[in-house]
Amino acid sequence: MYNESQIKENYIYPPECQAIIDVTKPPYNIDNTGKVDCTKQLCALVDEILGAYEKNFYETKEKLEAMENPDALISFEIRKVKGRSNVIFPEKLPLSQIIYFPNGTYLVSDTISYSMEEFRNFIASVRAMEMNCQLRFMGQSRDGVVIKLQDNCKGFEFGNDRPVIDFMRGEQSNIAMTNMLESLTVDIGSGNPGATGVRYFANNTGAIRNVKIMSSDPEFRGHTGLSVLHTKVSSGYTKNVEIIGFNYGIRVASRYIFCTFEHIVLKNQKRWGIFVEGNMVAVRDLYSENFVPAVKVDGLTACVVLTDAKLVGGNPLDAAIRHLFGHMMLRNILTEGYETVLSTNWEVVPEEARKGCLEEFVIHGPKTLFKDTDAEQKVKSLNLTVEETPEVAWDPVEDWVSVNQFGAVGDGITDDTEAIRKAFACGKTTIYFQPGCYLIDDVIEIPENVHRINFMYSDLASGEKLEKRKNTGAFLVKEETGEPVIIEDLFAWEKFKGFVTLVEHACTRPVIFSDVHVQTASIYFNTVSGGKVFMENTGCTIGGIPGAGARTLPLPNEDWNSYSREMPCFYFKGQEVYCRQINPERSLHEVINDGGKLWVLGCKTEEEGTAYETRNGGSTEVLGAVFAIGLGKKYPAIVNDNSNVSVYAATFGMGLKQQWPIAVREMQGTECRELHKAEMPVLYMENYVIPLYVGVREE
Repeated sequence: MYNESQIKENYIYPPECQAIIDVTKPPYNIDNTGKVDCTKQLCALVDEILGAYEKNFYETKEKLEAMENPDALISFEIRKVKGRSNVIFPEKLPLSQIIYFPNGTYLVSDTISYSMEEFRNFIASVRAMEMNCQLRFMGQSRDGVVIKLQDNCKGFEFGNDRPVIDFMRGEQSNIAMTNMLESLTVDIGSGNPGATGVRYFANNTGAIRNVKIMSSDPEFRGHTGLSVLHTKVSSGYTKNVEIIGFNYGIRVASRYIFCTFEHIVLKNQKRWGIFVEGNMVAVRDLYSENFVPAVKVDGLTACVVLTDAKLVGGNPLDAAIRHLFGHMMLRNILTEGYETVLSTNWEVVPEEARKGCLEEFVIHGPKTLFKDTDAEQKVKSLNLTVEETPEVAWDPVEDWVSVNQFGAVGDGITDDTEAIRKAFACGKTTIYFQPGCYLIDDVIEIPENVHRINFMYSDLASGEKLEKRKNTGAFLVKEETGEPVIIEDLFAWEKFKGFVTLVEHACTRPVIFSDVHVQTASIYFNTVSGGKVFMENTGCTIGGIPGAGARTLPLPNEDWNSYSREMPCFYFKGQEVYCRQINPERSLHEVINDGGKLWVLGCKTEEEGTAYETRNGGSTEVLGAVFAIGLGKKYPAIVNDNSNVSVYAATFGMGLKQQWPIAVREMQGTECRELHKAEMPVLYMENYVIPLYVGVREE
């Protein structure tokens, strides 16, 4: 449920923490009394941070022009583009920075965003995409920090849709990773009916947490609280967010690719609580207190999963949820005041909807392979019990220590392994990293007393010895304790690569991954079963493993255990796992659940590999996934090998050659059956929806 204890958390960092930019201190000296307009200063600070990308790009462009190869391209990925050599952009990540707001009121009169008009990579290989990456806002506390728009502000009149905070000024991006907004309040003030609180955008990893977006207008006027409008929005984990007022509480208009919302409170909206025109949108634990409908789905490319919602205060002549176009799965919905839970023209709504409750309803579903027609009508999702991500207390600054105090350099060249080990062994409970790139060339054990590792969005590099080691984690969790360890705020770019995995879990201690992005290596495997794993806003790409593309998927009658486990992005063996927005890419086995319990809310995978494989009696539930760019190969998107699986998902690709011909392969005993693309409802073009596939192991 909505987590009040996290909302009230007081986030204070050590004064020596170089990634933190305290806006109230020199050279910025921004006023936090609410009496002085600080718009220009905040925009200049955003420009300063993102300007590092602009500078890096032009340096890279000069390097490209100096090359003798006329076919060379600039690419943001390590692999070749269309078989041609390339120059990596960015070759080196700018030093990590977080815009930090101490408690106070920050008065603004215009949009806080970057001002560079040509802020895009105009090389053809990346299609003129914005370079709006690593833009991070962090407040000391949600209720203590208020970014307040002046009342009756010019430019925010009726008819406008002008944001107070804007993460996207261009049309599209594909490198907008780790864009963050946390622990603050955005207030659009009074007399600003054309104001939007936050226009958000991110790719692969990005999050909004512990945020209030409000209109303090007496009539709650405002355009939209939180909007997602641009392409290709391929992430966005929104957690513990309260939106008060506005015409639209949340509006998702982008058709690409997915957004995830959890623990959302909506109040006093004037038109719709959540309005979805496109995108795969997964919502869990929605509380809406509104006279107007809480949810409207009105886009041909929309796919909405809504589970565990309470929608109250409704119009007795209207529905709590209006569905016009698109696809939808509803589960565990309770309403008060409305005439019915759901109105739709597409399918017969269960009679229980008029009684204010809806246990489960799926348009065009469910799909099964080993049930007869009569039984299919009674098939339901697994509806696995869900655990919330454990709270790890934020330590006072005296319990923090940086690895740099023990000699870590962070230049991407010097071996920092021993220095990091010393920091971990010093007895402090929170370990953090100053901005930089830290080269690791051996395994680093995480001791029992360490319960928070905050990389502060620093980068990692794997040494030659470590990157060649199979079945090895750069960090090892092996000391038994019931206290969880959280690994957070990591942005490991192209130099952390090879066969090595980020973390090996060799005990039952709970492990939490929060805001972890690893661009060219896998993230997790375990060697001891029976533990719990929690992931929030975590993504990785397997592109850095040599020979990855040459592997082939075993046929149903082949030995799965003979297949190398280092290949998956996430490999869970006998674990209990809860994931909120994960982004595994480019492995032929993106996620493997081997005999455990796996629950996923919001996901994107890429390329032809199987997205989810469940075997040895495991149970997997996926709510709101997008499987992108299948490349027309014969690998199934989902494999159920004598296990329990329910998945609601959609595909994304441009044309027939980027699809999965096989949506599901299920094995029961020795018999194998498949669901194919032609059996699935169309989303748009060649893309299709998997409208709740359910496969349950026969006892």
